[in-house]
Amino acid sequence: MSPSPPQSSLRPLDLRGCLRSAARVGVLGAGTGLLIGVVGQLVVARFAASGEASRPSWWERLVGVVVTASLLGALLFLATVVALVLTRRSARRSRRRATMAPVALIATLVVLVHALGVTLHVLLGSHLTSSGLAFFLNSSEHIAGAVSAQYLGYLLPLIGGAALFAAGLSVLVRRVVDGDPARVRSVEVVGCVAMTGVAGLAAAAPAQEPMGAGVARTSPEVALLASVTSSDRGPDPLLAEENPLVREALRSPSRASQRSWEAVTRATAERPNVVIITLESVAISRLGYLDESGRLAGRQASPNIDRIAAKSLRMRRAYTTATHSNYAQMAVISSLFPRRGSTLDMYQRLDYPRVLLHDLGSALGYTTATVSSQDETWQGMKRFQDTGTATYFRHAPDHQGEHLDLVTEDVAPDQATVDHAIGWLKAQRGTPFSLYLNLQSTHFPYPIPDAAPKPFTPYEPKGTFNYVRWEDADKDVILNRYDNALHYVDAQVGRLYDALEASGLLEDTIFVITADHGELFFEHDLVTHGRTLFDGESRVPLLVHYPAALEPRDDFTPVSTLDVLPTVVDLMGAPPHPAFQGESFRDTEASERSGVFLNIQGWKHYEGVVCGRYKLVFDPDSRESELYDLIADPNEERNLAFSRPELAAALRDTLRAQMEAQEAYHANGEAGRRLRDERFAPRMLPCPDAAR
Repeated sequence: MSPSPPQSSLRPLDLRGCLRSAARVGVLGAGTGLLIGVVGQLVVARFAASGEASRPSWWERLVGVVVTASLLGALLFLATVVALVLTRRSARRSRRRATMAPVALIATLVVLVHALGVTLHVLLGSHLTSSGLAFFLNSSEHIAGAVSAQYLGYLLPLIGGAALFAAGLSVLVRRVVDGDPARVRSVEVVGCVAMTGVAGLAAAAPAQEPMGAGVARTSPEVALLASVTSSDRGPDPLLAEENPLVREALRSPSRASQRSWEAVTRATAERPNVVIITLESVAISRLGYLDESGRLAGRQASPNIDRIAAKSLRMRRAYTTATHSNYAQMAVISSLFPRRGSTLDMYQRLDYPRVLLHDLGSALGYTTATVSSQDETWQGMKRFQDTGTATYFRHAPDHQGEHLDLVTEDVAPDQATVDHAIGWLKAQRGTPFSLYLNLQSTHFPYPIPDAAPKPFTPYEPKGTFNYVRWEDADKDVILNRYDNALHYVDAQVGRLYDALEASGLLEDTIFVITADHGELFFEHDLVTHGRTLFDGESRVPLLVHYPAALEPRDDFTPVSTLDVLPTVVDLMGAPPHPAFQGESFRDTEASERSGVFLNIQGWKHYEGVVCGRYKLVFDPDSRESELYDLIADPNEERNLAFSRPELAAALRDTLRAQMEAQEAYHANGEAGRRLRDERFAPRMLPCPDAAR
């Protein structure tokens, strides 16, 4: 007879024993999560970035700690239950391995999510969302630079300490598995059940109302879960149309109307050439022609743009559609508002009608081209531009020479890009052309070739200089660095303008200069872009030079970069194109204007609308609004949302209806597809009477 194995190796567990042992593991996990949550809240409270509309209260932070603890405890409880039930008749050593492995993995994942959430909140004041995570992964070098430069000393102990907690948990789990389940107190079982319930409620509530009740604002885990579970299916168009404002926006032209537009336009429109230049991250505060205070006197960072402005229609209150490039640039060349769901759109699904500049030109017999210093594959922009229409296309990866480092990507020097564009223009003989040009050196960290002139010195900051944090003492040096980049880009714009003039083509060319968004230089204690809808980020230069139809003048009407293509079409003498969501600003007094809508879906989520002198910004995370009188308060320092509640409500209703219409039109599902098959994108809503 063979000896029986030791009892300790074969002692089976009944289901009750599995549950009781798992309950103790859950309680241990909750204790670890409690400590992680407290440390995370202390780090955020102490080092959080500026720019948040409001900070969580102490009780919201307490809720965040409880939720983090409950989620970790509940996950470990459930994982341990499954592991122990599956191995309840196995040897003790097998039960240990089967239990310790998922516990260590889950604890590590929760720690990483929490640490990443704390990092984003500290650096950017943003919550951990699927959009933010996607933006992080596509801009990881920027964030990594900021972390390594300033916050590594705080975050490494947080991550290291949490990893130690995870290792300690594994040791404790081993003891639990080896122990007697009967010794588990009933209060632990009850506490584990309650904790699992709290975790379930916390996970489910934000899915119904993303970022609701302050839970997701203080718990990175719930913020991420809420953003993932807030489906991009969008609202049901039939239900959305119950709102009369949404119904009005969705009453857009039919897809069939494009055929009649093309027929009329081919027969009647003129054929001027078209050149649209989009500059990167241009701060309106650094352009000479917009300098009313005289602070740039003698600076001459933009002499060519200034001389072109003197001969152009100058839209003095032009706004971008978004303060991150992947949205803003595509809106310029498509006149489509970049809001298609509740999370970041990386142009994976393109089942909606798009008529870009090269499509417009091709339909009218133009030769078309895109020449860009940028890597247009970033965030899927090249996919958006590929409409099936044949066009000449060249971007940074096609450049064979020196590249400049933007940290997230390598770009072609703007001088080489303009050289190529001029060469392409010279090859066009006898046929009208359209050219889209994208220049990049004014993007952080403002790189220019070594041989380029650098008239403003010194230009090398000595302190912290990354995408999200600068030293205030370096402000003048950084402005010198930026102005050197602007001076370099300005020279390239001037070269292209002069080449058109020398070839005799300028008088018959609609020549447009704009920017994708602005740039902050410590306004509101913030730097660079992509984080707010303040005017420093959202206002852009917008010039249209076309002597055949436009007298040089200033126009202070709020307009959008959505309006660039409609204005080009208007200057051709053609009727408005039914696919465009913008409207012509050739004569802003001739018709009632729609609101100027803005949004961010990157590291931050904001929505905004400009109507006349007012701007409303809505935070869908916190459900809070900010209202500014841009005439009386151009620096946007006094929030009028509480003192002017009726105006704030009217603007918010219009803004939310526009966003709901956008999401309903682009929703997955049969109703959304039918809308896209039958109609073009929603119309932009007019401003409410209260804001006129």
